[in-house]
Amino acid sequence: MFRGNLAGTLVIAVLVAVMVAAVVAFLLGVDMPGDGPMFSDKGPRVVALVALLIVIGGSMLAAPRQVLVLLKWLAVWALLGLSLVTAYTYRSELDAVRQRVSGTLLPGTAMTDARTGTITVIRDRSRHYRINASVNGAAVGFLVDTGASVVTLTARDARAAGIDTAALSYTVPVSTANGISQVAAIRLESLEIDGLRLTDLRAFVAREEALETSLFGLSALDRLSSWRVEGDRLILQP
Repeated sequence: MFRGNLAGTLVIAVLVAVMVAAVVAFLLGVDMPGDGPMFSDKGPRVVALVALLIVIGGSMLAAPRQVLVLLKWLAVWALLGLSLVTAYTYRSELDAVRQRVSGTLLPGTAMTDARTGTITVIRDRSRHYRINASVNGAAVGFLVDTGASVVTLTARDARAAGIDTAALSYTVPVSTANGISQVAAIRLESLEIDGLRLTDLRAFVAREEALETSLFGLSALDRLSSWRVEGDRLILQP
């Protein structure tokens, strides 16, 4: 068996000879493996595998005492490569897992699918869908309420969005769980959810202390292409 520098020199010589032969054959127009229909693309793959085998085999010949170490690292890299391929193959399923974990840890976080553009919101522990949005540039937390015909802001959230609540006219009657209440009709310049932007949106502002949480109602949902509930996920399609 070859030892030390002799084996290393032999491996390098073989690789150089293969490369030189390939260049000469290319310049002379000699048919290479894979050029004809008989071989398709298998020829180049065989050449690459043979070259890899020469490098690995040469390393073993050059340092036979390190064979076990080399095999260990080859196994590690093989497992790493297999893990990456598996993760890529099941990327859709893994993304769904990521969304569920993020939705559980950060209720109200909207997650956009880069491929389809759909926005997913995970139901929180109270069994409600909450959305963290931006109204006129101000952060507002909404409770999704399909029973509300119009997006409705609390007085506090309205002021944060730059609306002068004292100058509003609370003359629109609405039916709530606590009976009939009066709200003020307004138009929102913008409402944004994770890149989705709705402009000139019809909305209401509730009186002071009349509403605990701003409501994400049908005036916003109807501006979407579609929306649906799948299990514990609310899916919004811009």
